[in-house]
Amino acid sequence: MMTVSALLLVGCGGPVTPAPVATENPLPPTETPVPEATEVVAHVRCAEGVLTVGDLPFMDAEWAAGLQLALQKAQAWRGDARLVELQIGCSPLETGFRWNGKFYSNTAQAFFSSDTGMTTPAEIEPAAVVTLPLERISFAELHRAIAKAGFPDETPVNPTSGITVKLNAPTDPFGPPGIPNDVVVHLALETDTDVQDLFVSAANWTLYLYDNGG
Repeated sequence: MMTVSALLLVGCGGPVTPAPVATENPLPPTETPVPEATEVVAHVRCAEGVLTVGDLPFMDAEWAAGLQLALQKAQAWRGDARLVELQIGCSPLETGFRWNGKFYSNTAQAFFSSDTGMTTPAEIEPAAVVTLPLERISFAELHRAIAKAGFPDETPVNPTSGITVKLNAPTDPFGPPGIPNDVVVHLALETDTDVQDLFVSAANWTLYLYDNGG
């Protein structure tokens, strides 16, 4: 004899479908964690008024504009003013670089400082005064050369001397003996033990030092 439950029909349909069993404490849907955005910290040039090795790569994007302002001042002094030396330091009243151009005028036979507006009579022949070739300047290459020599980005540049960019030429030497006739960058770096006086040639981006007696 068959069980009644096995033959039970609902209306004209089929067998009763058992109700789903509720699951206790269902797990919440899995959420994919959203990674936190990486905060990009802008480099502060001349932080606290101190020029460092780490500031050098940022100069390439700014020196042309800074030099243009210096040139405008120089040509207001003399129309034939030409750049012979570039000096870089930190602005005294705000964060950023200070660009001081040293210019020469053949007609005035004098030098002009764009930073101070002062003029100095030249005691050499105009033909002996060499113009600084701007296309040879690269602060990124300068930074690579100094970093390769083992100086970290935190190394401060001596504020008294700052950075000087000038052409080394037979008529106007600049740098230790044996340094190539090309653009030379001079800077003094302050280490934990002393101050390193460096000359870097754009000819090969190599560091040159004076001998102890020189």
